[in-house]
Amino acid sequence: MIWHKPEIAERSGPSVVAEGILSSTSIATPTGWRPAGSLVPGTLVLTFDGGPQPVRSAHLAALGGAHPSLWPLLVPAWALDNREELILLPEQKVLIEADIAEELYGDPFALIPAQALEGWRGIARCRPPMGTAAVQIGFDEPQVVYASRGVLLSCPGDPFAEMDWLQSSHSSYSLTQARHLMACMMAEEAGAALRHAGQHQIGLAAR
Repeated sequence: MIWHKPEIAERSGPSVVAEGILSSTSIATPTGWRPAGSLVPGTLVLTFDGGPQPVRSAHLAALGGAHPSLWPLLVPAWALDNREELILLPEQKVLIEADIAEELYGDPFALIPAQALEGWRGIARCRPPMGTAAVQIGFDEPQVVYASRGVLLSCPGDPFAEMDWLQSSHSSYSLTQARHLMACMMAEEAGAALRHAGQHQIGLAAR
């Protein structure tokens, strides 16, 4: 990941941020959906595995200019069960569930870098929006949070507690592994679409 803490960003100008959650992204809390940028230490957030958990840290950084290889990804509405368009930073881990993941790696849940989603269901790179910021939300232990009504995003644990995603309850994959998984999922969906189209044509011919 590329992440400059606020004190570093103040000295060196805009940060190049590759992991984190856009401050405008809605995050589930026990009292409703709140923008990620409004979360502060102590705020309770609903997590996928641990129920309500207090935020330990929340670091904001402005999105500065970046090489196109570090541009975020625009996720169309419903591509990931999100009810509205969502922008994901390229190294932000996303939790997906797929039967093919279990076949390939032995676990139906997979934490993959968002950049591996490029090309799936219309997900594509986009220029970083002007004037926006990203927030890195941390917990005592690694957590997965609900974003944009249906997307599951990873958040790190306390690095001083020697916690890492290797101790997470979900498998985390490299970009190469994640791209292989997504290629298999895209092929599977394309095959299903072709079968459906063939059955539709047969039905029309039989009339």
